[in-house]
Amino acid sequence: MALLLFGVEEVHFSLLHIRKEVVVFPAMHNRWVTFDCYGTLIRRSSLSAVRPFDDVEPMLAELRLRGYRLGVLTNCDGALFEATHRRFRQPFDLFVTADRIRGYKPELWHFRGFQLLAHVSKRDWVHVSADWRQDIVPAESFGIQRVWFDRDRVGEDPSRATAHVHSAKEVLRAVDWLFQDRAVVCAS
Repeated sequence: MALLLFGVEEVHFSLLHIRKEVVVFPAMHNRWVTFDCYGTLIRRSSLSAVRPFDDVEPMLAELRLRGYRLGVLTNCDGALFEATHRRFRQPFDLFVTADRIRGYKPELWHFRGFQLLAHVSKRDWVHVSADWRQDIVPAESFGIQRVWFDRDRVGEDPSRATAHVHSAKEVLRAVDWLFQDRAVVCAS
């Protein structure tokens, strides 16, 4: 069972003594959060001027801090995603592209391929996407937990998503909530 510990860290700087509470997250070496790329992490407007949404980098950094491994399942080809991937501050742990998997979502090949490459169980995997048709519906069919990041408030039926959110901060809460059954809070 994973433990979520709230501890105290003491830092000494010459005459200055600082005491602060620190959240220590469990080693979640094989808990994965995957994303669709365009529309979820990257603006769809122009592939030539690719840049992440403003709220994406802080969200990814916080997920990494919490010990999650991060991946991308994208319908673009490897060359295009390599260029896109360089726009992020830190690389993803794993990504699956259309040419690598030889298929396109909403077919399940991306999900099956990712599961095999990451050696992850469905229980330890949450997929986050703003794309209802190409990601949320097939993720439901594949049997993994899914967070619908409804940036555009498109009005689809949210019941097919495990969690329905509108902001990156809500994504963080949703991912923690979906994994909460395996975390225990302890006070030191």
